[in-house]
Amino acid sequence: MTRPAAPQTHREVFADPTVPDAADAPPQRPPRTVPWFVLALAGLFLLGVAASALQAAGQSGAAAPAAVKDHGGFFPPRDDLVRALDEARRSGRKGVAVLFEMEGCGECAKLRATTFKDGTLRKWYGEHFVTASLLADHPLPLVDFDGQATEQTEFARRERVFALPTLVFYDLDGLPVTRQLGSAGEVADWLRLGRYVAEQGYEDAPFSHWQPAD
Repeated sequence: MTRPAAPQTHREVFADPTVPDAADAPPQRPPRTVPWFVLALAGLFLLGVAASALQAAGQSGAAAPAAVKDHGGFFPPRDDLVRALDEARRSGRKGVAVLFEMEGCGECAKLRATTFKDGTLRKWYGEHFVTASLLADHPLPLVDFDGQATEQTEFARRERVFALPTLVFYDLDGLPVTRQLGSAGEVADWLRLGRYVAEQGYEDAPFSHWQPAD
């Protein structure tokens, strides 16, 4: 079943702040002619890179990369977002929080080694969200929120994840409502972000202007 389109609320304004507006794009310079032999050499180089990448992917198999092995149950790797969404609904939680990361990402490792080690944060997020980790650089199999088979790299591209780590919150309809980029911020900031989503503050104001009820 295809997900319904997201309602035209504040979420369209700030749910994906990393995507630049086309109107803000710099003026385009006239194209320059490139000699044919330069294009040929570049093509051969790219073919070699692609072949190496495919060979590495074939050797790696479907084993879980080291980036998420030490998750301790917090943002564990998942391959079925429909199942995660069903779990959130059955348990009375507010949605699914998906952490997009990648192998060798220093900021991803920093986030897990510092902020995400906090017991209060882990407990609060675990009570209010089903958490999941996806690897934006690995073509691991994934069932998306529509129940369609895809790959984690493709899903990250479709969700317009351009920087890592990126945490995206999905509501109980599987729609993205809020995202947070990077590893910056204190534990209190991440707790406030969680409350913002759990209390549906995105329906009223951007996160930077939102104030909790108490």
